[in-house]
Amino acid sequence: MAWFVRRWGVATVTSLALALSANAAASTSISATQGDPLEVSVTFAGADDPELEKTLKAFSALAGGGTSYSAFAPLRRTATREASTLTQLLQSQGYFDATVSPRVTRRGRTVSVTYRVRPGTRYTVDDFIIQYQDPTISGRPQTFTAAEVTVAADPTGESLAQMEAALLQHLWDTGFPSAEALGRYVEAKPSTRTARAIFPIRTGPRARYGVLRVSGTEQTKTSYIEAIGQIPTGEIYNRSQIDAFRDDLGGTALFREVSIQPGPTADDGTTDILVELDERKRRTVGFGLSFATDLGPGATATWENRNLLGAGETLAAALSFTAPLQRGELTFEKPVPRWPGSWQLSGLVENEDTDAFEAQSATLGGSLRKLFFDDALTLSGGVSYSYAQITDSDGTEENFSTASFPLAALFNNENDALNPTQGHRANLNITPFVGTTSFAQVELGGASRIGFGRNDRTLLAARALVGASFGAERADIPATERFFAGGGGSVRGYGFQEAGPIDDNGNPEGGSSIAEINVEARQRLTEKLQLALFTDGGAVYDSETPDFSGDFLVGAGAGIRYATPVGPIRLDVAVPLTRRTIRQQSIDTGEDEVVFEDDAVHLYIALGQPF
Repeated sequence: MAWFVRRWGVATVTSLALALSANAAASTSISATQGDPLEVSVTFAGADDPELEKTLKAFSALAGGGTSYSAFAPLRRTATREASTLTQLLQSQGYFDATVSPRVTRRGRTVSVTYRVRPGTRYTVDDFIIQYQDPTISGRPQTFTAAEVTVAADPTGESLAQMEAALLQHLWDTGFPSAEALGRYVEAKPSTRTARAIFPIRTGPRARYGVLRVSGTEQTKTSYIEAIGQIPTGEIYNRSQIDAFRDDLGGTALFREVSIQPGPTADDGTTDILVELDERKRRTVGFGLSFATDLGPGATATWENRNLLGAGETLAAALSFTAPLQRGELTFEKPVPRWPGSWQLSGLVENEDTDAFEAQSATLGGSLRKLFFDDALTLSGGVSYSYAQITDSDGTEENFSTASFPLAALFNNENDALNPTQGHRANLNITPFVGTTSFAQVELGGASRIGFGRNDRTLLAARALVGASFGAERADIPATERFFAGGGGSVRGYGFQEAGPIDDNGNPEGGSSIAEINVEARQRLTEKLQLALFTDGGAVYDSETPDFSGDFLVGAGAGIRYATPVGPIRLDVAVPLTRRTIRQQSIDTGEDEVVFEDDAVHLYIALGQPF
């Protein structure tokens, strides 16, 4: 049987593109001569397949017209070099007998370049051979099928490169950390137009995990690093496990740089895992500002100490201020990598002064959470105690002392906390309350988005929320635990807590249940600027579950988003589609006076997308 070797037959399109770019660059330096540019036309003769001709044109620097020539000789040299490169392109696509010959003619200042293309018959690959270049070692797959790699008759360099990468990944994951490819090639048989692909591979010895060796840390305990990695000493080396270890270390936000490499394989077949870390600064101070016409200006200040005790612990304090709400919170969180999850202790004090109620409250709590599915799913449970002094809108003063037992499930695979463009979020919260008043609340919510157009320049986002209370009438539920709708994070176009029932004095009453839905279309105008159009709807109800018996209020508006390194700055303008007016007879004059009216326009400025 007659075989011939085509080592260039598996060249990738990328490498050929680089070669063509180099040719174009060389031509540019040669053609820097005096005179008007030549008019160049390029044709391809013999490429009967339209897709093949399209591919050749795409990789032809002369056909692209990116370089001008004022002299004939350098242009002809470029055509000759380009014909050789286009031949390699065809051969990389499985046309192993292909040739491309240039014919360059000139008439005055007009030059015609004709590439005569003879692709020949496209070969198919019917045999795939792994050739190990080092001594026989047990555990190595002898075929691609044994390596669980799908083979195909596709002779393109891209296809063979993907097979080679999959083979190497299998070797890395089955104990060969030093496995490397030594240059694949194709042996073609012209008589049958078939070929076999040869993959020379060097694996080195098979290795088992040795000792985890950590360097570069100052505060972080080695035991914490070991708990994150959970590298099983003595088991077969697995690169995918090492890659996941690297990602988990990066996800702690404790390190600027993370490097994990296998050490040399020792005589006993073990390889130590070398972890080199560069710790970030542990303390962070942050400030934020916001503005909304219903809340006025707002400010936040945060302080955080990460890695407090050397095992990823976080101590954080946060203060926030708006006219209706001032709050301070202190939390301590301890990660439990082997769980995996964490436990948390928190303390919260709040002062609320709204049209619906006035309240001063303090809460202490603790919780435990567990992570699943690469941290996409979080299940948590906890216990907290709250004491609140509440003055309702009708002047009724009450003290509430309650213990609650929040249970929550959160699924979140969004790609960004402040500016998500992919992924989904869904949450279920169940909270029983026991104390001055006993009842239970359930909330179910979610958000998602879908992209359209090139690079998802258009984004359609949606959010929904339903909530219910069981075991108590609305009037018996502490005002701080009732459901309210309206405002920048709820139903835009209506004031804070005002997208619901309003009493005769113009004060929001809140409710036992809630329903909200938000739809927003976002159009990216530039890399930094985005336009948004939105519609929000919602209502709260006296009934335990939403019965949609009252007004379902809808607001609409537009906004702009400006991308910054810390997230998009958001400015929204919204209007209520139904403006309500409540009148009450004046005691002094006996005439009706307006005690409440929905504002015509609301403005919101904040950091991050609304959902």
